[in-house]
Amino acid sequence: MSSGQNAALTKSEGIGPDGIEPDGIEDVSFADPAFLADPWTPLIRLQEEAPVYYSKNQGGWIISRYEDVRAAFADRRLSAARVDQLFRGMPTELQERLAAVRLYTGLIVNRLDGRDHMRIRVLMLKAFDRGAIRKVESFIAEVVDEVLDDCARLGTFDFMKTVSAALPTRVMQRLFGLPDEYQPLLFKLASDFTAASSAATVTPELLLQLDQSIRTMNEVFNTFIPEREKNPGDDLISLMVHARDGLSKLSNDEMLAQLHGMVVAGAETTAHTLATQLVKIVENPALAQRLRDDPACAFNLTTELLRYPGTVKCMTRFAGEDLEIRGTKIAKGDLLWIMHAGANIDARVFDDPFETDIDRANLRDSMAFGPGLHFCVGHMLARTELTEFFTRAFQRFDVEILQQEFEMVPSYIFYGYRELRVRFTPR
Repeated sequence: MSSGQNAALTKSEGIGPDGIEPDGIEDVSFADPAFLADPWTPLIRLQEEAPVYYSKNQGGWIISRYEDVRAAFADRRLSAARVDQLFRGMPTELQERLAAVRLYTGLIVNRLDGRDHMRIRVLMLKAFDRGAIRKVESFIAEVVDEVLDDCARLGTFDFMKTVSAALPTRVMQRLFGLPDEYQPLLFKLASDFTAASSAATVTPELLLQLDQSIRTMNEVFNTFIPEREKNPGDDLISLMVHARDGLSKLSNDEMLAQLHGMVVAGAETTAHTLATQLVKIVENPALAQRLRDDPACAFNLTTELLRYPGTVKCMTRFAGEDLEIRGTKIAKGDLLWIMHAGANIDARVFDDPFETDIDRANLRDSMAFGPGLHFCVGHMLARTELTEFFTRAFQRFDVEILQQEFEMVPSYIFYGYRELRVRFTPR
């Protein structure tokens, strides 16, 4: 077990939708600081006691075993159209003020089903193809070295601000073909978006902030979209504008929504992953040394660390019809919490799941990017950034973590730190 794996559990007072009381099974709260720091211990318990568990605290079913998580992501009866999850319990008058949240969050490809999902996914793949990744590879080493130069200059700093807030945002800014002055804005918009859309506890204030962030995002991108329609380049906005599948293309609103999704996934997700993986590598000197001795292992190392500790803890789905999972009846409209974090440490699949094993035989079997119909379109971009950063950082520096305790981000989706104090000493 990793350090800190002693998350507190609260006794369930709940009765499931079928009226059955889960005798003796302890519920979890995703907003509990103990769960934010250690989601794995309670998920292991649920895997053994109730792998399909109705959580009163979360208002839905928690799916925690590997085989059930994989099956759920491939199950067309489970709907990804989950924008209503944000509005649960919110007054009607507030919802009427959140038109941008409802429209654009609902159009992001990972929140769509059926034909609309496939149509937009195909168009995105035409834009976000291997050529786009080659473009990233052509400048990512330069961006990484720029960020590492800042690390050398500062010596001691907050990794979240100096690296996590900078590297993914600079990559997205270059990929979009935006001027340098948009780097801070992109990260702020991604952070504001994530603070609301993935909050363990959603509040009216977070939703109003998200609505304003979406409108600000639209103003930025609507400045560049007409220009790229007339004078396309090899940037991602141009490729999205001109993506075609026969006569089909993205509408302006669909394009804006996908750009929002790319900003969030490209900036916020990678930001947290950089920090959590750094801590695991520094905590294990053998990993750091192997990375220095064999830089080619960086891809496998980051792949293993995407499994555990990982970054994405879970995704949600709604039951599109009545169904059963592991003999448990789930009603149409029920919310399901599909736990990547549980699947990735399931000892039925991964030997010594809390050990970092670069040579693991089933290294690529993790749920890091979500399998099935909604597999992450930008997974190679994230892998490329992580591989380049850690290869170069540990060649140039000895790294120390300067804190013992971590305040976690209050997110049901992301596992990450609010602050990470570090020292980078040139080798």
